Amino acid sequence: MKKINFALISDVFFFALCAFILSFTAIRFYFKNVATALVCAAGCAAVCGIAAFFALYAKRRKHLIVSLGESEKKSLSLHLSVCGAHYLNNLFKDALEGAFVEDGRLQDGENVYFFNFKLSPLSPDDIAEVIKCETVKNKCVFCCDVSPEALSFAEAFSIKITTIAEIYVTLKDKKLLPEKYALGNVKKPSFFKRVKKRFNRKLCPSLFFCGLSLLFFSFFTFYPVYYIVSGGLLLTLSAVSVLFSQPS
Repeated sequence: MKKINFALISDVFFFALCAFILSFTAIRFYFKNVATALVCAAGCAAVCGIAAFFALYAKRRKHLIVSLGESEKKSLSLHLSVCGAHYLNNLFKDALEGAFVEDGRLQDGENVYFFNFKLSPLSPDDIAEVIKCETVKNKCVFCCDVSPEALSFAEAFSIKITTIAEIYVTLKDKKLLPEKYALGNVKKPSFFKRVKKRFNRKLCPSLFFCGLSLLFFSFFTFYPVYYIVSGGLLLTLSAVSVLFSQPS
């Protein structure tokens, strides 16, 4: 059974509620008819709710795919950083066609491969160590990440750099991703840390109730248009804060 996404439903409902309140207040002000305002506001809320659903659903789906991929890449980086040369040689020998191990170094007919997996980006000093190695074959370095300076240095000496993004795709296509990572999967951020990062979402309740209060008082003032404009702006901002905040 597919899990119900209550976070998505609540966001869509909130977006539709904001549209209903704002449109009802504005339409009633201009047409002076409660029944007409209710019908039009309900239609506006339905349209805005449907539009918000598709926008939020697409955003959450993209965010989930990216998050899962990045999490697995990070786990793979940690895994390769603590594995020894023997394991790395065997792993990439299966991943690269025509590769073989000779004198403790993985190579094929045209390339010789160097492994430098670590948590910090590759530095120019790391590239210098590769340059010292004498070989007539092309040099390729596999690493987790590389600094811009090191990348420029490597390009100057025709050294190819392959980072974890390309390595992840290669291992996944060959079905060689580790079944169990050496340090375990990277833990997801806690709920409180994820909520803390969503500053826009924290503004949502205060914006909503301030806007709602202004729209409510517009029914009892001699100059309601100012209340409707100000309250409508605050209500719109509260809905936008939900639409553009990070998915939960």
